[in-house]
Amino acid sequence: MRVLGVNNAKAEAQWQELPSPKVGKGQIRIQVEAAGLNRADLLQIKGLYPGKVEIPTLGLECSGIIDQIGEGVDEAWLDRKVCALLPGGGIAEYVVCSPSVVVSVPNGLELSLAAGLCETWCTALLNLWDQAAMVPKDKVLIHAGASGVGIAAIQLARLLGAVPYITCGSQTKLNYCLARGAETGVLRTQDWAAYFRGLGLQFDVILDPVGAGYLNKDLSVAANGARIAIFGLLGGVSTDCNLVDFLSKNVTVFGRTLRTQNDRVKRRLLAELETIVWPAVERGTVHHGVEQIVMPDEIIEAYQNMKHGDQLGKTIVLMK
Repeated sequence: MRVLGVNNAKAEAQWQELPSPKVGKGQIRIQVEAAGLNRADLLQIKGLYPGKVEIPTLGLECSGIIDQIGEGVDEAWLDRKVCALLPGGGIAEYVVCSPSVVVSVPNGLELSLAAGLCETWCTALLNLWDQAAMVPKDKVLIHAGASGVGIAAIQLARLLGAVPYITCGSQTKLNYCLARGAETGVLRTQDWAAYFRGLGLQFDVILDPVGAGYLNKDLSVAANGARIAIFGLLGGVSTDCNLVDFLSKNVTVFGRTLRTQNDRVKRRLLAELETIVWPAVERGTVHHGVEQIVMPDEIIEAYQNMKHGDQLGKTIVLMK
């Protein structure tokens, strides 16, 4: 089968031919329809992903149809349309995983579009709902608001009664975020912290994929008791921190990556996805966020666009 791997010598993504995976006891096999592209893939390609990478091939999420089941798995799983949250290997023609990390596709949503839901929405749920304990009326600052996770986070905040604000890289992206529910925002090329302070805003929750480059500014706009969730390192891995703001405002800073969570946590997040998000998707009040659909021979270019910040929302690759 065709699978997207990594050429470690060149630090590049590369299509490879591997044997189709065999289903084991307690497992299912998905014939992949489409798979999502994520910034974590870029880090894995460069060998810079924070944490253990158990599966060397790319793809943290996919959608498709279950075509085989292993011993001990209920036959009701066969032929079910699902999307999956994976530790890797999703950009392939087939993938084997546990039933615990798959969820049925929302009613009325195309199977291909469902490929871009699990990673982004579960990342938003893990950080905003599970860890930061976001509540109604919280003011939430979302960096990289026009990314796949950013768009999911904006919509999740609105679903749960919080008020989302964003930073992003262009006016086009800002307009896109406003159309998806952001209250207001500012370009990252400006002094965004000064902009928000000028509006008299302090944030209860901050969702930050940048890390080192933003932490001190995050602290400067943090409210008392704020929770700052760092889930990426686009701005580097180390920084000096203003401990006065950190202590005087009783700020909690934590780091979480979805990939490193165990299957029990992922199962809980997928259950939350079904309970909180799927009904809104089915009502049409939440947008899937997929803005680019590419074919396999276009995937390298799609990663380059992601690397250069040219992507809006989510990109998926069609595998069949």
